[in-house]
Amino acid sequence: MKALIVNPYTETDRTAGKFKGFLEAMPPISVAYVAAALEQAGLPVACYDDFLEGGSLTRFEETIRREKPDVIGFSTFTPTAPGVSRIAQFCRSRFPDIKLMQGGVHATVYGERLLQSGETDFIVHNEGEVTTVELMKCLANGGNLGDVQGISWLSDGEVVHNPARPMIKDLDTIPFPAWHLLPWERYRLFNFARVTDPATLVLGSRGCPYRCNFCSLTVMGHQRRKRSIKNLVDECEYMWDRYGFKQMAYVDPIFPISRKEAIAFRDEVCKRGLQRHQVWTTETRVDLMDRETVEAMYESGCRRVMFGFETGDQETLDAIRKDFKIAQAYEAVRLCHKVGMGVIGFFIIGSPGESERSINMTIDFACDLGIDFAKFTSFVPYPGTPIYYEFLKDGTITDPEMYDFARYTSYPTDDNPTIYVTPSLTQDDLKRLQKKAFRKFYLRPEMVYRHLFKIKALNVNDMVNGLRLVFAKD
Repeated sequence: MKALIVNPYTETDRTAGKFKGFLEAMPPISVAYVAAALEQAGLPVACYDDFLEGGSLTRFEETIRREKPDVIGFSTFTPTAPGVSRIAQFCRSRFPDIKLMQGGVHATVYGERLLQSGETDFIVHNEGEVTTVELMKCLANGGNLGDVQGISWLSDGEVVHNPARPMIKDLDTIPFPAWHLLPWERYRLFNFARVTDPATLVLGSRGCPYRCNFCSLTVMGHQRRKRSIKNLVDECEYMWDRYGFKQMAYVDPIFPISRKEAIAFRDEVCKRGLQRHQVWTTETRVDLMDRETVEAMYESGCRRVMFGFETGDQETLDAIRKDFKIAQAYEAVRLCHKVGMGVIGFFIIGSPGESERSINMTIDFACDLGIDFAKFTSFVPYPGTPIYYEFLKDGTITDPEMYDFARYTSYPTDDNPTIYVTPSLTQDDLKRLQKKAFRKFYLRPEMVYRHLFKIKALNVNDMVNGLRLVFAKD
């Protein structure tokens, strides 16, 4: 019983619009984790990156005929949902005997619909490593599907939801991602996160104790489960020794989460001398930064940190439940710059209740922080987030809108308006203000100088795309 695990194609023409030129083929870590679990269990497995292959049905068919899988699994998120639907239909028409399964937040939210439409045979909920292995063994041995925790499936045309599987408590039991099953040399991080090449992703924990209302990571629970420092550094060292990865980029919502964790990580990295070969980047919260934490991060190789600043309006910040103060953002940036760490800022345009005035406050805030990169995205109520369910309940999002998944975009265009616009703005307002934000932040003389002569993270293609973007007619 062989599985083919697929990273789906994303229709970037619709979902990213003019920002498409800045996208890179990122390492699909969820695919690599599930593949590693299957491989460790002794089950035949192969991987295919549909995004990397540009959604080519010809290459996909060639892969299926070469690998001869019994089951094809898709890692499904809302931006990839149209791509999954497309290749699932292709599988049904060309390879009707192959079973299909989907995992990911989107698959969990729309499980019943996906099963009833025939787009998939199985939904794997939440974490996929243990559940996928058990499902594959069950199918191979002709076992009882009702015994597999954490899946939904069809029985005589009716959707069956099996009991939920408990979250994996000991993350050290999960094998390192199976990058050897993917064309890892072809992946790159986004330029704002890339310090050096080659680089890849790493996961140090799952779950988040914070409750931002726009975050879909709530599906991993509010209890943070972390890997041991030794296990984490073992992976970093392994990635250097086997692949020569010079940068590890953390995909945790928060790493490190405390001064104690930062110091313990620093001590283990430096004991092995790994900081001489490898740097790392991460995302964390501004209210977790203090001098000792920042110094420990830098000493262990952290060279760029990402903060979800989101907005420069404290009222909006409170409304989206970020639970920190604007003053803490300035202090976090100051501490990072003091030791020489670069700072990337994420900002949201058009959160519920926002006005043009509050968005202009955010733009001014981003420029005033003194950070190196800023990413301005429009607010999106992604399926699975608390705000998504609030919007369904109050009628803000209704059928058929909720199923037009390409419109869950952070970069709306005339051809693909976003799924949600706060009542005080229009679609045109949102696009205009987003462009204004990028233009005002990056076209400042000091910022142009910094990127050309100091940071040097943007290549010629990025600069050309950027100029086209900010000077294009609205």
